[in-house]
Amino acid sequence: MAQTVRQERALGVSLPDVEGALSELRGGDRAGSVRATTLNLVVHAAGEADVAETLEVLESVGRSRPLRAIVVQAGDGGPVADVSSACWAGAGGEICTERIVITGEADALPSAVESLLVPDLPVFVWWQGPVPDDRLLYQLAFGATRLIVDSSEVGLDAVRRYRPRLPCVADLAWRRLAPWREAIASLFDGRGQRAALEHMIGVEVRGPANEGELLAGWLRSRLGRQVGLDLVSKTKHLNSVELHCGDKEFVVRRLRRNDHGVATGPGLAEHVVLLPIVEPVRLVAAELDHIGAERVFDEALGALA
Repeated sequence: MAQTVRQERALGVSLPDVEGALSELRGGDRAGSVRATTLNLVVHAAGEADVAETLEVLESVGRSRPLRAIVVQAGDGGPVADVSSACWAGAGGEICTERIVITGEADALPSAVESLLVPDLPVFVWWQGPVPDDRLLYQLAFGATRLIVDSSEVGLDAVRRYRPRLPCVADLAWRRLAPWREAIASLFDGRGQRAALEHMIGVEVRGPANEGELLAGWLRSRLGRQVGLDLVSKTKHLNSVELHCGDKEFVVRRLRRNDHGVATGPGLAEHVVLLPIVEPVRLVAAELDHIGAERVFDEALGALA
């Protein structure tokens, strides 16, 4: 992992002075400091805790993806910025990531963000927390390369509502389900198990409602038919999935307090599968590597109705 060599901050900077403040924090681009920005990341923070989480994520993401992060938080008065630059030792000198935290009236935030975007680079928008009013979200995400939300916070109905207007919508809950989808798919590698798929009638889920619905949508879209969903309990993390295929039952379940679980079904020995609880930094970092819509996710969303 690259070593942080220095980190500087400037507080209470007016928007016209942000670029100058960033340049000064980099040492005026002297002493081998390199501005190698690869993307813009716009983050909506619902509160101070979200700002802190975002800066923690940027500490890890910025090492491998030099970026300009613009974090916005609704407040009172005209927009004002806290500016920081974190630099790491790279092959050609210091590689710096720029961070701009803007606080101000909600109506002024979209224009403030637009004025600070690095031109001709992808724009990713990460919305944290619930969405009390769609207007600000649409203003920030319109024309963006990718909108990142979490259906655990905004709700699946909102994700489905955004999808037609903002074609490249990513759901962190869908990303969390990747190990589960892989484990479920592996249950049906054998010929006899694949035949059982023709008789799948329902899935029973112990876990968050949105993740259960996404799993059901995924199964429906892959099988091309209706699959019933039974949410047995709504827990914080996904704990088990039971797939009912006629008189046959296939199960994937997490072992308590572990990042792995077991999977089994008719004709299969119980075997260990990886079911990690992935930290937000890894989920967001994975989304920053994707440009464009994700077909399988879109089809799963379409099968929710």
